Amino acid sequence: MIDTVDPLAPPDDPLQLPFVAVPPERALDFDQVHRRHPALAEFRATLGGTTLREVPSVPGGARILAKCEWENPVGSIKDRTAYALVADALRAHGDRPPDELRLVAYSGGDLAAAMSLLVNRTGIVARFVLGSFSPRSLLDLLDARGCPVDLVPKEHGFLRTIRTAQRIAAAEPDWTLVFQHVNPVNVAMHEHTTGREILAALGDRRPDLWLASIGSGGTLIGVLRALRARFPDVEAVGVTPAESPYGNPGRPSGQQTYEGSGGHGYGIRQPFVKAYDQVISAQRQVGYPRAFQAMGEFFDRTGIRIGSSAAANWLVAKDYAARMSPGSLIVTVFPCTGSPEQWAELGR
Repeated sequence: MIDTVDPLAPPDDPLQLPFVAVPPERALDFDQVHRRHPALAEFRATLGGTTLREVPSVPGGARILAKCEWENPVGSIKDRTAYALVADALRAHGDRPPDELRLVAYSGGDLAAAMSLLVNRTGIVARFVLGSFSPRSLLDLLDARGCPVDLVPKEHGFLRTIRTAQRIAAAEPDWTLVFQHVNPVNVAMHEHTTGREILAALGDRRPDLWLASIGSGGTLIGVLRALRARFPDVEAVGVTPAESPYGNPGRPSGQQTYEGSGGHGYGIRQPFVKAYDQVISAQRQVGYPRAFQAMGEFFDRTGIRIGSSAAANWLVAKDYAARMSPGSLIVTVFPCTGSPEQWAELGR
């Protein structure tokens, strides 16, 4: 029998409430925050502007362009999300001393790496809830930056990390929850920066398909909103791990998945994505062993390191490219380069 109700869901669970996008001009109005916290303004000035690179496709198939997000200052696409979430928290905090702001955030890894740098630079106190699958290199980094970590057994799936952070914030009111899956600044940041950067790099070229892995869904939906503003008929495809697909109706998977992505379980769909289900043409799945192998394959062909979520995006992009004409154009994103532990295991 399949469990269809999350026993740990709080009343009025934000993960199951409707999402309404906020215009980026309003969601990302951080002028006052930048004046009070120059270090955050300096970080924003170094953020984005990453390369849109053509990557290997299949013979005779569509071209594939990938946004290389490891070029961000901390090394992943989550640098953008972390900036927006921290700036939003400081905006709500007002002109009170930053060390009175205590943030608790859950993360699959890259968000914690970026946020820990930003809280150090702004004087905020932060605490992270991570799965026990987190690599030692990340845990050592957070320890060096003075950020305590609550580890959740990986067997419970990523949803339990979210629920643990919610429980901490509910039980200890001095901690403010950073809820990346529901905060509209997440989508707005990708619409305003990632999406518009892609449009600028494309110039007059028309993309036929946009695809991205779904973690919070902020990248998939934010970029889609930007692309559709100019190209209303561009298709969109979501990618999630086969071990934990989008909208999985059963219990959360405790299996290893490629990083930063996956369904929650109990039929819970990420709010950003759920709001656009009717315009997303397909949901595709890639298993971790195949994504991990593809990291090595891409490196052997290009000499470039990509993480397993990037590898999953590349595999799905190639699958679509094989069915499309050489004149077609697929755009995707490579969120990061992967962990040192993964590359050691790959032997490269």
